[in-house]
Amino acid sequence: MKRLVLALLVILPLILTGCGAEQNAALDGEVVYSSETSAEDCYLCGDGFDNLISSYWGQDNVALISLNSFEIKPIEINRYDRLSRQLIEEYAGVVSFGGGSSKDGGFSASLMIDYDRGYATGSVDFLADETLDVDKAASFLCADCLNEILPQNVSRCFGVGAVNFATKEIQLFEENLGGFGLEDFYFDCNLEENKNSDSRKMDILIFYCPIRYEETP
Repeated sequence: MKRLVLALLVILPLILTGCGAEQNAALDGEVVYSSETSAEDCYLCGDGFDNLISSYWGQDNVALISLNSFEIKPIEINRYDRLSRQLIEEYAGVVSFGGGSSKDGGFSASLMIDYDRGYATGSVDFLADETLDVDKAASFLCADCLNEILPQNVSRCFGVGAVNFATKEIQLFEENLGGFGLEDFYFDCNLEENKNSDSRKMDILIFYCPIRYEETP
């Protein structure tokens, strides 16, 4: 009997290390996620990103993002020239309406952006991305990024969140999260039932609110 218990203790860690993106419990009870995606191929810290995302990196803007497909919906509160990629610091005089469905039908968004006042408002329908698929997220992210982004309990979050293009920080929307900051942006979130669909919907209000005064030494 002792030999059988010893054999199981030896085999179990070997099984866990081969689980890809499965949740592995560390000795202190903390959940640790694993991924077969290398740091070089990571969409966030490496060179695995596609051309659409790479064209926005470095901008002082945010986007909606699905971790199940890594598809984005940019929210260009700060306007940039498409060719020079330089910030346009002048009065726009218009508001913009955008959003639409993701290519794979994972989520959809409806947004209104007021460039001159620095805010955006709208809603996100989670659709198929209401559930976060950790295995799919691991196909885009290395283990370090996966553990930095995902909470200990993934059941409380959705497969969609927000990414800051300047810092590459990602925050997933969660059921009980009323708001959060991403560097110079603040997201106000209000989850509600979508009467026209089986999936849930979240109303969002995004402010561009950089620090007003320099920190004194």
